[in-house]
Amino acid sequence: MLAAEGYECERTCCAPGGAEVWRERVLVVRSPIHAEQQAAGLEKRLGHAETPLMALTPPRGRGKRHITDEATLVEAIDRVLTAHRGDELLDVTWEKQVEQTTQYVGRGRGAVHREKRVIQKTRYHMTPIVQQEGTIAARRQRFGWKAFVTHAGHTRLSLQDAILCSRNAYRVERIFNRLKSRVHIAPLFVKRNEQMEGLTYLRTLGVRV
Repeated sequence: MLAAEGYECERTCCAPGGAEVWRERVLVVRSPIHAEQQAAGLEKRLGHAETPLMALTPPRGRGKRHITDEATLVEAIDRVLTAHRGDELLDVTWEKQVEQTTQYVGRGRGAVHREKRVIQKTRYHMTPIVQQEGTIAARRQRFGWKAFVTHAGHTRLSLQDAILCSRNAYRVERIFNRLKSRVHIAPLFVKRNEQMEGLTYLRTLGVRV
């Protein structure tokens, strides 16, 4: 199973003013597993965006509130796309539906010469949402890539060793994962804040062992 792949290049850097110059290596690494996780997250996010978008224009029925102003609909669509980061990934279109009915003015039975009025009802219908496959494919190509910089030489740190070091790098999230999975920090059956603070310190020491 392929754990990671990548390449490296070297660049020359200098301090402001050019007083000091040094060389460093740039390691560009791609993790297939991380790329798959990002792709799955993207599909899930787009699916979550399509549901509220279609809900903006519900079908006709009792108790259904319809948007009658196009500017209001556009504003609502923009809010959903921004919340789910799908501005450039989803193509959202709609069609305007106008229903006109004629009624007599006032009460009573209708007549040939009686005044009439036209009542117009406007609603919007969301057409099927289309995913921008080209933009999505271009974004997928960037999934899983990370760049690392080091001044260590090839003899001291090879590309393979650098990848292994990056996978074992320190992450704050790992401490919280250990607190929840290994020492079971929650729930805490205490009454006072001092007890909760002291027990948290004690279990934090257990994580570091």
